[in-house]
Amino acid sequence: MVPAAALLLTATFGVLAGAFGLTVWTRPTRASDAIIAFWVFTLGAIMLLTVVVGAIIRLYQPVPLTLGAWVFGGLGMFAGLREARRHPHMFRRRALLWLRRAFTGWGPHGIVFALMLLTAFVYGLRAWLGVRLPASDWDGLMYHLVAPSAWVQAGEVGRATEVIWADAYPMGVESLAGWPMVFLGFPDYGILYLLPGYLLAGVALVALARRLGLKRAPALLVGTAFLLTPSVFAQANTYYVDVQSAAFGLAALAVLASMRGAAELSGRPTETVTRSMLVLGFALGAATATKSSNLAVMGVAGCAAIVAVAYLSGRHRLGLWPYFRAAPALIVPIAVIGGYWYLRTWLHYDNPFYPVTMLGFEGLGSVEDVVMNTNVPLELRAMSLPEQLWASWSQPFTDLVTTQVYDVRLGGLGIAWMTFVLPVSVLGILLWIKNSWRKAGVGSLLLLGIAATYGPSLAPWWGRYVLLGYGCLLIFAVYFTARLAEGRSFARVSSAGLRFVLAASVALAVFTGHRHVPITTGDPADKEMFDRTGGLPLERALALTVAPDRAKRVWPWTEFGALDSLPNGTVIAVARGNLQSLLQPLRGTWMQRDLVVVEPPPDVPTLIRELREVHADHVLLDRSEVWDAVRDKLADDPSFTFVTDLGGVAPRYNPPPNGKLFRLEADPDTRR
Repeated sequence: MVPAAALLLTATFGVLAGAFGLTVWTRPTRASDAIIAFWVFTLGAIMLLTVVVGAIIRLYQPVPLTLGAWVFGGLGMFAGLREARRHPHMFRRRALLWLRRAFTGWGPHGIVFALMLLTAFVYGLRAWLGVRLPASDWDGLMYHLVAPSAWVQAGEVGRATEVIWADAYPMGVESLAGWPMVFLGFPDYGILYLLPGYLLAGVALVALARRLGLKRAPALLVGTAFLLTPSVFAQANTYYVDVQSAAFGLAALAVLASMRGAAELSGRPTETVTRSMLVLGFALGAATATKSSNLAVMGVAGCAAIVAVAYLSGRHRLGLWPYFRAAPALIVPIAVIGGYWYLRTWLHYDNPFYPVTMLGFEGLGSVEDVVMNTNVPLELRAMSLPEQLWASWSQPFTDLVTTQVYDVRLGGLGIAWMTFVLPVSVLGILLWIKNSWRKAGVGSLLLLGIAATYGPSLAPWWGRYVLLGYGCLLIFAVYFTARLAEGRSFARVSSAGLRFVLAASVALAVFTGHRHVPITTGDPADKEMFDRTGGLPLERALALTVAPDRAKRVWPWTEFGALDSLPNGTVIAVARGNLQSLLQPLRGTWMQRDLVVVEPPPDVPTLIRELREVHADHVLLDRSEVWDAVRDKLADDPSFTFVTDLGGVAPRYNPPPNGKLFRLEADPDTRR
């Protein structure tokens, strides 16, 4: 039998080969366009295969996924080879030119080069932490990892009713984390499949900045400054999806920004539009598969695409043919990659946006009721919106002790937001408006991105929820410094000074964000340090990565140590509607246990029958009212044996769950 790791590498290579072939087929004119297309196709293909093979064919297993990956790889390489025959050596010549330019001309731009090295170091460090230590981020353990784990257990992409968020939210990025999991049987390497999204975000910003007229060094300053923002790098070793959400939206804007120039250069505008629309379709499909808030981005990008195609069609007198040819390339990837998740939720809950009430579909409440009210920090709840904005934006200046944790509710944009991005971006927008005839299309796209981010946002103070708009504002800010640099001596000095402020601000954010990292152990002293500073000192966390017992020492896994005595293959039942805050640790670090869901039982005999039907040998009672009918009866029932208490995981955030684990005896007479 082929080893699991070999199958994973084989399948991943097939996806990469297909993405490369399609990238050649799109005929990119700039290095940034090529990188965007490659990663959009790569990440989008994994999401596509998850839907087609895992959900539609219902074979979420290593061999079928590998075959699907090679089908995608074959189609992509066929398209790439066909393009290479039509235009021999064109892509190779361009790639060699991009490579030569990448290593020259850095002399006057030492600060930007230093920030690029710092970015590589930060993300290498975060990748190491993410691979070597078990996941400890709250939402990752609550639902981001729960969904793909349920799919692996079932062998198909189906329901994940352990928690409503895993069963109802779009799960595109979770399918990236699930890709290595389905082959290896454990989640350790999922981080490596999420990190390309960070690269995609940075490169998309570089591409947009270049299209706005910035030279290479200022454009790279935009990309590195974004990646060194606390709300961005703090998530890099977690399973949070906010950066990927922004990345696909930014990639869509970058594709639209490049389409006109590519069409003019190609001499075949209809073909160029079709190829650009395929990249755009993959990007928007992945964006909507990541977060439903990206539906606003899809609407904005869709309208912009119609305008762009109309412009090119009129300029080249092509009539309606570009629309008919490009429409399938745009619509099909969006429908399959993104639309599937909303259709699934619609079929299960009669509402594609469940649990949110939206557009006439009934849910549990508005976004504010379901998501925001319980997540607004206590210190902000009595404040008006302007007061909330000030409290969050000024936090990096008032709290110099607490590190930036992955949730980054306050101060997530770092000191660069107040010292540089916000004030200078306003000047940049005004300057662009004055000269908008030069780059009207690109600037308009950036303004649309800002509007789509901040317009519908209920929490513009929350850094990780506004990353797309923040990136667009960052471009305008650096654009202003670039225009200053074209002026006289005082203007050039001012430009250099402003860029130094930006570089110093993000470097300081990296330093303060890595004095402590949001990881802790079960030791009481470490927990106290976590409450005070937000994590362990970096050197302690690095030492933990090489400890032989690291999987058992990282919190909150330490709270589930009692489960280690259970035999591998144990099946634990939880109730639908449970309030168990962290579900993934119930499966174990190596996913050696399975989870199943039963309906809230009205009595003990019904519970026993349901447990036997789903082949569960243990049941976990938590503090939720779904267990009230049997809570006080299991301890005295001969069919159940009490195993351990399992509760109080996070009293800082929620009341202790007061959980109790019981074993269902095959023979009640064996009860001890």
